Amino acid sequence: MTSLKFIHSADLHLDSPFKGKNNFPEALKEQLRASTFEAYDRLIQKAILHHVDFVLLVGDLFNEEVRSLKAQVKLREGFERLKQHGIHVYVSYGNHDYMAGTHYPISYPENVHIFNEETVRSLPFQRENNVIAQIYGFSYEQRAVTNKMVQQFVKSEKAPFHIAMLHGSLETQTEHDVYAPFSMSELYKAQMDYWALGHIHKRQELSVHPPVIYPGNIQGRSHKEYGEKGCYLVEWKDERFHCKFLPLHSFTYERLEVDCNHVGHPQELELVFEEAKRSIASTSPMLLRLTLTSSEGKLSKWESEGLIEDWMELVNERETLEEAWVWIDETVIKDIPDWDEEELKKSNYFAGEFLRNIEEVEDEEFSQYVNPLYSHRRASKWLDELTSEERKEVMQSAKELVLQQIITRGSE
Repeated sequence: MTSLKFIHSADLHLDSPFKGKNNFPEALKEQLRASTFEAYDRLIQKAILHHVDFVLLVGDLFNEEVRSLKAQVKLREGFERLKQHGIHVYVSYGNHDYMAGTHYPISYPENVHIFNEETVRSLPFQRENNVIAQIYGFSYEQRAVTNKMVQQFVKSEKAPFHIAMLHGSLETQTEHDVYAPFSMSELYKAQMDYWALGHIHKRQELSVHPPVIYPGNIQGRSHKEYGEKGCYLVEWKDERFHCKFLPLHSFTYERLEVDCNHVGHPQELELVFEEAKRSIASTSPMLLRLTLTSSEGKLSKWESEGLIEDWMELVNERETLEEAWVWIDETVIKDIPDWDEEELKKSNYFAGEFLRNIEEVEDEEFSQYVNPLYSHRRASKWLDELTSEERKEVMQSAKELVLQQIITRGSE
């Protein structure tokens, strides 16, 4: 086969808002606002640096159906830079930037090839008048595509390479809304040489032969999207595709858990926070979710008195926000006395009855409890729909909180 090199990216979410950060200093908020654009600039730089043939952008280039003018112009400027280096771009739109959404009529240069209908079709990539690859894809016309679009991916004209762009999810996926569902057997059956996926923000390599890859989004936007974010550089070499992850993020979301059973006085929290920052510091800025654990009840008392939040804010105020800063974005307290949950379930105490009942709570009942938040005029705009995994976390946190109250009060 002839040579081929391309970048696979998805879920740019340009000009994405960062919710719940109103208490941040203005300098930090400005860095967050700029981060998706900076990550996109790095994407363009990587494409030029590696002399790729083309770039694949597999859906959700914008954050919402109402695409900001700034996001569209920044996207066009990147495309124009690629044009200057003879690099083509293949674009499909997903559930966030579906074609029926409101947007300004911005024209893109002729090196940009857009899948502009909700039917799979192929677009050729040519080099010196020879078709090197057929690129297959489609765009969402409305927010939701529930059909099995994978069945429309059928090889068309002859070409050395057949590359599919699919913004969708495994039909067994539970952490995100399932759009354009597919199974791995269906992907294999289509006999494409590479599956460029989008929609899932967690980087995943589902298959090696052929490569089936979610590159994830290019910049994390919440603690659900932790770790490095970027794109894939894909090159045909030695009769196979070599796929390399390229980081693009401006900062990362990270998690750290610290045992605080040794902490005897609230002023020691200052050292806990400072040591946590030092232990996780890297070459990249980060927003840190710090979980403090104990089994003695002190942390919960200090939290209720506002001392933990006070120390967190004081330590954050020392951060210069230059280069590889670490900002403690959130502190989670797990201050739970030791108990044997299975033994409690068997008991006739109230704690046992509570544990037996909470396990019987169905999704519908859970929704009845939280739906008022999503219908609240002011609160709803700051809330994202909970995934099944997040529902489990909420239930677990609620269970631990209630058990702590039952057990500690019962022992008073």
